[in-house]
Amino acid sequence: MKIKNILIAVTAGLFALTSCETTDLDLVDNPNALNPSQADATFFLNNVQVSFAGWVQGFSNRGAALTRINQMSGRNYAQVYSPNNFDGSWTSAYQGMMEDIRLMNILADESGLTIHKAMGQTMQAYIMVTLVDFFGDIPYSEALKGGEGNLAPIADSGESVYNAALALLDEAVAGFTAGGPAPASDFYYGGNAAKWAKAANSIKKKIYYTLGNASGFNGVTDYIDEESEDFQFQWGTKEVQPDSRHPWYRSSYTATGGGTYMSNWFMNLMLNGHGGKDPRMNYYFYRQTDAVPGTDTDPNEEVLECSLYTAPTHYQATNEVYCGVGNGYWGRDHGNADGIPPDGFLRTLHGIYPAGGAYDDSSYESKVNGDGNGGDGITPILLSSWMDFMDGMLNASTAAAMLEAGATKSINKADSQGGPALDGDAVDAYVAALLADYNAADAAGKADIYAQQFWIAQWGGGIDAYNTYRKTGLPSNVQPNLEPSPGDFPLIMYYPSNYASTNSNVTQRTSLTERVFWNAGGPSNLK
Repeated sequence: MKIKNILIAVTAGLFALTSCETTDLDLVDNPNALNPSQADATFFLNNVQVSFAGWVQGFSNRGAALTRINQMSGRNYAQVYSPNNFDGSWTSAYQGMMEDIRLMNILADESGLTIHKAMGQTMQAYIMVTLVDFFGDIPYSEALKGGEGNLAPIADSGESVYNAALALLDEAVAGFTAGGPAPASDFYYGGNAAKWAKAANSIKKKIYYTLGNASGFNGVTDYIDEESEDFQFQWGTKEVQPDSRHPWYRSSYTATGGGTYMSNWFMNLMLNGHGGKDPRMNYYFYRQTDAVPGTDTDPNEEVLECSLYTAPTHYQATNEVYCGVGNGYWGRDHGNADGIPPDGFLRTLHGIYPAGGAYDDSSYESKVNGDGNGGDGITPILLSSWMDFMDGMLNASTAAAMLEAGATKSINKADSQGGPALDGDAVDAYVAALLADYNAADAAGKADIYAQQFWIAQWGGGIDAYNTYRKTGLPSNVQPNLEPSPGDFPLIMYYPSNYASTNSNVTQRTSLTERVFWNAGGPSNLK
């Protein structure tokens, strides 16, 4: 259940809203909102929990699109990721969740609600480091002070915000350990404080992974290492008041067919990659047709115009997949922003994992709203398989073992979402073939295979894939943008316009080539 925001002492005009939102704030009394006398720590916490899931999903989608896990529509990076692209996410972070957490903490301290407070600290730490990952230096020390806040807070260094997040997580772990009454509604762990402590520690490990700090990473030992501990949000099937379905389901299962495109590169990786066809494909994707024009059958200009053309020169140079994958997997290439043809009941849809869609049983039937699992999917935030892959990335000696563990856990995770149970022998055979390819590869090949498998396990996420790609340039074989000259790959994002245009202490960056503090030595030739 999503609880309405309680608007109390909003961050003193820290960031401007859009004109319609500003008009809303001019109302003296909002008849639909709770007033200060009705403030309750549980109401704040419920709102933060649901908002946090949607917020993480939004940033995950952006990271996944940049790393070809999702399809990106738009040939010019600077236009796709323009300053106003993040206005809502910025407002949600500062005037929404982190302000609600600040107000909740006042009530939690008064009532001894240590677990409420620790949950808020855990989510806030994740928000803080994600904002740094995308925007670099951000306001923190002068922000989030209610009516006493600075109207034009300076931006703290990304490194100092990371350190503050680590301190918050230490406080959160102590709070979970101290005990206290469990929240009436815990949408992540059902009131299990021990699992929340593992989640907080896993965010610490994620921070150390991003920093490249193997010692710090290895020093955190109580963390998410099995599926039952995965940090994730469970969506529902309700369509209205509010719509509780997975965001991917809402956009993929409509009355007019599919509303989004899958990434051709990602589907091709899973269909024709190392180890053979990936057993997760039938869980990740649902095919509405068995034939893609120009690949499985004759070209068809009406529904897939590119099927008439040859691949552009910069695709031919690397024998890149172009226009269609085949076997009915109907998606789009990276950067393809062409008009929308009548292909809603032909394009591949999000599957049962993680979107709560349909399992691909090779029936090739068209799907609409309500089909499959009705949106009863998850937003993954930190999974046990991801922790394995991070381990192998930081500790070369564990890479082969972590590849096997991470891939196996990821396959089992997809299987647990629904659909027919995977054949254990088939899974073992796939993992064995994957490891054989890995062991036979040279050092560069091993690095690519490892990163590719991390990407496949990231399905539904994407933030850590984006961070990893900027630091390592892996995998090296991601599909180029369809536009030969798409502009610089975003190593950072423009500041949101509703922050940069209202804060006199902010200078909007002029390019996307600046670097987040932890990426000083990363590659510069990203596609």
